[in-house]
Amino acid sequence: MNNKCKLTLVINAGSSSIKYKVFNIVNDGVIASGQCEKIGNKMGIFSLKFNKDGKQVKLEQNIPLPNHEVGISKILDELKKQNVISDFNAIKGIGHRVAMGGKLPNSCIIDLKTKNYLKSLFPLAPLHNPPEVKTVETFEKILPKVKNVGVYDTSFHTTLDEVNNYPLDRKVMEKYKIRKYGMHGTSYRYITIKMQNILHKKSINLVVCHLGNGASICEIKDNKSYNTTMGLTPLEGLMMGTRCGDVDPTICTYLIREGYTVDQVDNLLNKESGFLGVTGITDCRDVELAANKGDKNAKLALDMFVSRVAKYIVSYVNDLAKKVDAIIFTAGIGENSSFIVNKVIEKLPILNLEIDHKLLNEKYEDFKKISTNSSSLPIYQIHTNEELVIHQDVKKILKLI
Repeated sequence: MNNKCKLTLVINAGSSSIKYKVFNIVNDGVIASGQCEKIGNKMGIFSLKFNKDGKQVKLEQNIPLPNHEVGISKILDELKKQNVISDFNAIKGIGHRVAMGGKLPNSCIIDLKTKNYLKSLFPLAPLHNPPEVKTVETFEKILPKVKNVGVYDTSFHTTLDEVNNYPLDRKVMEKYKIRKYGMHGTSYRYITIKMQNILHKKSINLVVCHLGNGASICEIKDNKSYNTTMGLTPLEGLMMGTRCGDVDPTICTYLIREGYTVDQVDNLLNKESGFLGVTGITDCRDVELAANKGDKNAKLALDMFVSRVAKYIVSYVNDLAKKVDAIIFTAGIGENSSFIVNKVIEKLPILNLEIDHKLLNEKYEDFKKISTNSSSLPIYQIHTNEELVIHQDVKKILKLI
């Protein structure tokens, strides 16, 4: 690698994983990518992809990864060993995907004050924020001269209309920081900008379906988040891989009165429900395969998922009062499952949508329009790119452009 190349490092730290990408500041190209998986287990998995002499090199190793600090050290060591980054002085900024940013409206440098604020939000995101803050602190030790920038999933949703907040006692909401925060905001920001460019419009209204193992939908009005399905936590809204989504809240109190602990209820709703709860299978792709083989529970789970997605699309289109520029499908399921996308559209007869099935089944690199000219609204599939948004925010905030 050219030693004069200036880089950013983009980090997405989860409870048991660290995904990473190395970007070239000049051309926004990806130099390398990979992840540490199964952190905290007996054995973890480290992977790295990069180009060497015009060919892609893929490394994968089974190694002990007892904590995030070891994972970060492994990432940096291997990037240097493989000569992807020959000198860490080339790293001019580190961007972190942070799930819960509370009321922070924009990406920012993570200084001591910001870090303490993120720590105060631990109860709202116990699986996400602690490892993300720990990751920042680790980089502060290893690369003390490099600034860390936080890019918050919740920032895009700080514009949510107050009418879509919770009708709870105001004093209770204020005391315990209860409000609708939403998630996947970095993805929604990318899709909004992408659609502005595709449609050549400065102001757009969209219904964006971010459908993956974690799933949500966002109603975007004049480029801003107006409503979204996730709420105080990622649990609200759609049925997901292991999350139940919308249920009667008194199920929680009922189970507690029947002998469940609070932690057991939390675990049930977040980790033992959704596709997993209905079928015993987490991944939607495997659920589709099971349904094709005649598994009734798998078919039921897909119908439940599709029905809930369709319900929210209708609601959000209605909110936008026929001023919808497009409906978008993105993330793992939304980008790749022709079956799910088609089933959702079929579940929306009131909207008079129409899919071009030839286009729906075609492969694509970036985005594609999948609706016919007769469709009442345009429909697109778009590959989201949260890491690029984070990289560009680091460039802007640290003035690396």
